[in-house]
Amino acid sequence: MPLPQTIELQAFSPYDRCMASMTLPIRTIALFALAAAAPLCAQNSQKTSIDGRCQYPEKVVKNRNETVLILCDTVEIDRGSARATLDFAQRSWGSMARFTGSMSSDTMAISQVTLRDGRRLFATGTCRMHRRKDGELAVISCLAKAGARTFAANFVPSRV
Repeated sequence: MPLPQTIELQAFSPYDRCMASMTLPIRTIALFALAAAAPLCAQNSQKTSIDGRCQYPEKVVKNRNETVLILCDTVEIDRGSARATLDFAQRSWGSMARFTGSMSSDTMAISQVTLRDGRRLFATGTCRMHRRKDGELAVISCLAKAGARTFAANFVPSRV
């Protein structure tokens, strides 16, 4: 039995209470299906979750009135081909702050900070992934300026 070359699509419109139909070639329907799925396939990202904690040197803590210090015990790294998101979270509270920007090697140019309450702020700054001599991650540090506020995250992975 040969395959059909066209398919008739029917839809009921609740607005004008009528049935509409159209006949489309199968190739056209296949192209629509591929186009709809393309963005999902193009989003090739790597997600990594790391346990540890955000900790800050005493000098930084003394000047905390000038900078919002993010508290965290995990970081999730969602890294695509050109963009990345570093989500600093507490297991019991969820995301505390997300830094998003363009990634090059182990450095990210921050373009946005998303706060715990969901507010997305345009930001400028840098995140760096510092590594030990053996290549293991030692620290992830982010510093971003969004409006009049400065946000910092200094994550140290656990060694256990």
